[in-house]
Amino acid sequence: MVQNNAFSLLHERLRKVIERFGYKEPTVVQREVIPIVLRGYSVLVSAPTGSGKTEAAFFPVMSKILEERLTGIRALYITPLRSLNRDIFHRLTQIGDSVGVSISLRHGDSSEREKQEFLRNPPAIAIMTPETFYLMLSVKKFQQNIKYLEYIIIDEVHELLSSKRGVELSLALERVEALYSTKKIKIIALSATLNRPYDVARYIMGYRAFKVVDLRHLMKNYNIRVKMPRTQGSSSTEIDDRAKFIASIVRGTYGKVLIFTNTRDTAEVLGALLRKELGDIVRVHHGSLSKDERIRGENEFREGNVKALVATSSLELGIDIGEVNLVIQYMSPRQALKLAQRVGRASHRVGLVSRGIIVTSNNVFDILESAIIAARTMRGNIENLYIHENALDALIHQLVGLVIEQGEIEVTRAYNIITRSKFYENLDFDTFNQLIQIGETVGILRIRDNKMRQGPRSKSYYYSTTMITETKQYIVIDISSGSKIGVLDEEFVATLDKGDMFVLAGRIWEVVDISNDSVKVVPKRDSEKLFPPAWEGELIPVENGVAREVGSVLRRILANKSVLNSYPLDVESKRYVTEKISNYLSRIGVLPNDKNIVVEHYGDIVIIYSFLGSRANKALEYLLANYISQVEGYNPATASTPYIVVVKFSSIKPSTYVKTMLEGITKLNNDEVYRLVVDAVKKSKLFDWTLFRVALRSGAVNRNIKDQSMLKRILVRLRDTILGEEALREIFVRKIDLVKLQEFIDELRRGKKRLKIVKLRNASPLTEDAINEARFSDRVVAQQLPSTLIAEAVKRRLSKKEVTLICLMCGNSYRARIENLPDKPSCPRCGSRLLYPAKSQEEEKEVRRLLVKRTRKGKLKREEIRKLQNIYEKADIVLNYGRKGAEALMWIGVGPATARRVLQKIVFGEEAFYRALIEAEINYHKYKHKIEKKK
Repeated sequence: MVQNNAFSLLHERLRKVIERFGYKEPTVVQREVIPIVLRGYSVLVSAPTGSGKTEAAFFPVMSKILEERLTGIRALYITPLRSLNRDIFHRLTQIGDSVGVSISLRHGDSSEREKQEFLRNPPAIAIMTPETFYLMLSVKKFQQNIKYLEYIIIDEVHELLSSKRGVELSLALERVEALYSTKKIKIIALSATLNRPYDVARYIMGYRAFKVVDLRHLMKNYNIRVKMPRTQGSSSTEIDDRAKFIASIVRGTYGKVLIFTNTRDTAEVLGALLRKELGDIVRVHHGSLSKDERIRGENEFREGNVKALVATSSLELGIDIGEVNLVIQYMSPRQALKLAQRVGRASHRVGLVSRGIIVTSNNVFDILESAIIAARTMRGNIENLYIHENALDALIHQLVGLVIEQGEIEVTRAYNIITRSKFYENLDFDTFNQLIQIGETVGILRIRDNKMRQGPRSKSYYYSTTMITETKQYIVIDISSGSKIGVLDEEFVATLDKGDMFVLAGRIWEVVDISNDSVKVVPKRDSEKLFPPAWEGELIPVENGVAREVGSVLRRILANKSVLNSYPLDVESKRYVTEKISNYLSRIGVLPNDKNIVVEHYGDIVIIYSFLGSRANKALEYLLANYISQVEGYNPATASTPYIVVVKFSSIKPSTYVKTMLEGITKLNNDEVYRLVVDAVKKSKLFDWTLFRVALRSGAVNRNIKDQSMLKRILVRLRDTILGEEALREIFVRKIDLVKLQEFIDELRRGKKRLKIVKLRNASPLTEDAINEARFSDRVVAQQLPSTLIAEAVKRRLSKKEVTLICLMCGNSYRARIENLPDKPSCPRCGSRLLYPAKSQEEEKEVRRLLVKRTRKGKLKREEIRKLQNIYEKADIVLNYGRKGAEALMWIGVGPATARRVLQKIVFGEEAFYRALIEAEINYHKYKHKIEKKK
């Protein structure tokens, strides 16, 4: 029987203090959890945001600490974020001080003085991130301080367990109990949003006896609506319309508004547009901003000086930003789990309704996906977590930590400690041995007499490595305008080569150069690949259940249009969806859905409406690509979204071929499907990039390696090792859903899904939306640039450049902007038009040095003679072509020969001239490595 007032079970001193702080009656969560913790059980708590979970964990732990009066750190509070809810932390610290239970923070940003004080006078309860926790285990004083450690509270456990951070944390917990604490560790895991909490608990609890307090039935009350702004006219872009719509919501909302986007660059663009509409009451918050800038935004929002805060996932968790009245999600949140966390930030207290609005694009798939996710969130239908079992990079990192702490440890003992973790209970000893052999090969372990010891690189590797993926970002620069288009993460850049095309900021770009920190591109009006991949950045996958329900809505809407009334859609959204479907049916006659697999076929392209979700459709894409490769002997271009898979053949195919191809995959058994998908994944750039990250986290690759050819050789050697298997396993967790793919093939085989192939000349109305979903996601949608505007952008870019013109006759020089030069510039001193255009001060100094040396009849070296000839050639171009000659020579990658070729285009007009300059830069980036090698 659960105590009605669980506070009565607490230590008397604590009871009196918490009452003074306003805790009169326990919440439902506190009534359930406090008795369980006091009885000595580990417990996982799944309960709504704002239900009092933190206090439910802290109060019984404080009570036990007061009863036992032991020294040192008695409890650890592990949080995935350094920034805690400051309000709760401040209150708990005050309560702790009042009863004599010290609480303090320890993280990577702590000062040296704070670190020393932490070790000299350890608090009773220490708060830290997982990374700080396991790195502290190598400190002898800390090992002594946790002798009586008994409780480990893990906040936001769902955030940790779906990544390798959670895997490594589980190993660190087993190390503590096996080697340092004399107490039996109890784990109190807290989560606001969890599906199947018992299964999740088994991973974090390991072998321990535990209880699950599942209070999802108390579900946080959500009121979420889906709205599509009206288009304001041809002169307005969609993002302008959405920004104005959001601004009107902010103006009409009493209190503060938190606006979530799915990517950082979208947050920046939307923030800028909202500031234009609303003034200085808007701030932006994301992981790429400096810590000071983020904290400033949090403080201004909390204090009410800022009304609207545009954020990414950086504000999903428990950072204290004060009261939020409304949450706006900019386009689909992709998962109910994400939306629940985000909208849950509004009205953050028990019993209050959290209000949210999803502002969608003019896109059937974005609208339906958003509506379904909103409905699932309000029903409490949350996605399952991804679980990384037997992650070898996390394992070897913990093994190195183990030998640093212990000096040496028997291999079998280390294996026994590791396999106490649920994540590694099925790890076979042979794989374990292979891993430590790799550790010895790369110098982070030494194996002698069946014992593991430190290698020469142990400490440098261990202290510089975490399972947090440190994603390097590349600036994307449009060379036609010189402007920054956005940013790409390293994972996507790793898949690109020169000449590849991708979509960013709503437009198609061709890669012309990739450097250490930037990707140079040019806009493309058309693409040989109909659907170049879009950069999705931090976007998470849409799961099978959501995609399948989108298909189900499309099926049910045929029988009953009022089915849309079951979802929280506004009138404008419903109108758009029904009109789009009517247009499609009038043209095609059959609507793709979860039962009808419609395949649109035009020429060399097929669009397969499969509704499998991001991960299963990616698996289908890989399968089809490899199947066609085996049959035809070439690799087709492919792409996928949660709803469609696109295949582009090398030539026009008849519909009978398409039907035969799809029927062919239904004849494959599960083993054959697996082998084809694995083979395709291993040939992909995704595999190479993932293997690189695994190798980095495992110490097999040095993060400072500069020799790219050496790096490639190392990765080739690792492909067929267990680290290659780990890369493959990670991809199958994060990117591939093989089970749903095999179910799909089985349903096709048994006729549970009907296949309908329609031959068309152009993409259907519905497919246009599917294409845009693939290309744009929540990216900034803009119109394609016609060639006239591209030329205008180049002209504007050049007009602002400054040039120093050096007269080769009298030596005079003057500086001017290109736009201020006359058509035929001349020396203001002597009137000569033989002028050399210098781009920099260094170049000007070199030209003067050579001219002086020649005038004084100094002996010129062969290289200096060549440079002088080049100087006179450039001056001759300015003499003959005037300002246009200077423009050409100021452009990147243009020398005298190229300049003359480009300037010949002037006879066809300015547009042709500026287009030729872009082509010249593309060619320069394409061949510059060969040119530099010759030099």
